[in-house]
Amino acid sequence: MQPKLANIDGSEWDVAVIGAGINGAATARELAMAGYSVLLCEKGDFAGGASSRSSRLLHCGLRYFETEAPVRAFGLHPGRFLQALTMAREGMEARHELATTAREGVRPFTMCFPVYTESPIKTWHLDVGLRLLRQLGPSEPPLEYRKITSDFEAKLPFAKDLRDHDRLRSIATYREYVFDWPERFCVDAALEAEALGATVLNFCGARLGELDAGGCREIALQGRDGSAGKVRARLVFNMAGTWIDAVNAGSAEGATGTRRLVQGTKGSHIMARLPNTYRGYGIATMHRKGMPFYCLPSHEDFFYFGPTETLFEGDASDVSATDEEIDFLLGEANFLLPGLRLGREDVALSWAGVRPLTFDRDLPMGRRSRQIHDLASEGMPGVFAMTAGPVMSHRSAARQLRKRAETALGKAPQANNGEPKSWRVSKNTLRLSDPGMSGNVRRAAVRRAVTQEHAQDLKGILYTRTALAWRRHLARNEVEDAAASVSDLFDWTPEQTAEEVDRFLAYQNTVFRAGTPDRSSAMPTPKGDTQP
Repeated sequence: MQPKLANIDGSEWDVAVIGAGINGAATARELAMAGYSVLLCEKGDFAGGASSRSSRLLHCGLRYFETEAPVRAFGLHPGRFLQALTMAREGMEARHELATTAREGVRPFTMCFPVYTESPIKTWHLDVGLRLLRQLGPSEPPLEYRKITSDFEAKLPFAKDLRDHDRLRSIATYREYVFDWPERFCVDAALEAEALGATVLNFCGARLGELDAGGCREIALQGRDGSAGKVRARLVFNMAGTWIDAVNAGSAEGATGTRRLVQGTKGSHIMARLPNTYRGYGIATMHRKGMPFYCLPSHEDFFYFGPTETLFEGDASDVSATDEEIDFLLGEANFLLPGLRLGREDVALSWAGVRPLTFDRDLPMGRRSRQIHDLASEGMPGVFAMTAGPVMSHRSAARQLRKRAETALGKAPQANNGEPKSWRVSKNTLRLSDPGMSGNVRRAAVRRAVTQEHAQDLKGILYTRTALAWRRHLARNEVEDAAASVSDLFDWTPEQTAEEVDRFLAYQNTVFRAGTPDRSSAMPTPKGDTQP
């Protein structure tokens, strides 16, 4: 159970981390391990923003070289090429770290990149890109690059569904990984930060105040239950993702105007069941508007297509895929794989998220490279913010911010002088890739989400901590069973329990909407398996 705000009112902390997405939670964990006193607060639930709505791809970094006419683009802008090299190296390092230390949370697959006569990405581009990656990053796990130039259907079972075989010049294959589900990484990081001594508060908003006479920044806390308190921190890391600018604007200094840091871009995805011939594979390409587009394995025979990429302004809370975006993704999926003949009825669920990229007037879609902003120049000394931090590099981001803390505060007197503590990867929780589980196992996981993992509603239980609702849309009786399992823990009356079930189903059917309303609780048929 997290502490009541009254119990920490007036307390002082070395570092306050605002935002418990994957980067904020990982940073709190890293700082607590280093011996600092840490307060982690999140206005909603853990992983409530981009951390839970990404493409879930732990990629090797090749996508940073994927641009139309790369020779011309990088030749005219050498700075962008150097940035791409840096980001690709970080991608390879993150891939190595997570694939070797968090095997329970990531899964390998064979990525396939088809190259056509008219493709903006040529076979030699992939040759050079993958050769660069081998030089830039660790050798393990291996890329296993292979170039297929003939007999595509014999070598790749799904290839019969690809378009225009007469113009298909090659298919590059290499090993990639997907996260089982990133929210679990975020929850585990927050729980480990707590075990290391941090105070962790979800559903607790934070408003930055003024510096006190001792150089600490005042922070007003507001709980969802209406409780309030004030604390002070020597250092503040604003890790609120898409809401970074709102946090800064709400500060005492922000009243006079602060520089914009975030450019949001929206990415949507759709999920469908595909034939067994796709098992173990994913597909990468450039869609017809010139941006990366993927078909990626999720669990069992479910795959997802995406992302879109459009500018986004406004509040990213509960953003969802629009009809136009679902139709665009279906159109690109069918252009890539016309043999599937996917329709709206095949879309089991969809989702959308907003990437907190770095605002840059010269780049309308934002800058993708991770950046740490020292806001002393904005009149906010002791406040730092991080933009464009991808899910896959959360551990290196945490280490980078720990170094900032050490520069600003000095090393903590209780620093861990031994070997770095291994990152927690829950082994006793449900996993998205688990083939099935008994009712008793599900109920135990549902209750543990409340008693040990700070869940405060059904959404936090069924999406964030157990991934049960990520497997497919849940039927009313399944949600009712979950609600009945925890009603005593929340002191819900029968009427409140029914309201919570209705609230969850409404959320599921709008934020994770299916392709057609009547598919909301139906189990879609794998496309192609039952067709002549």
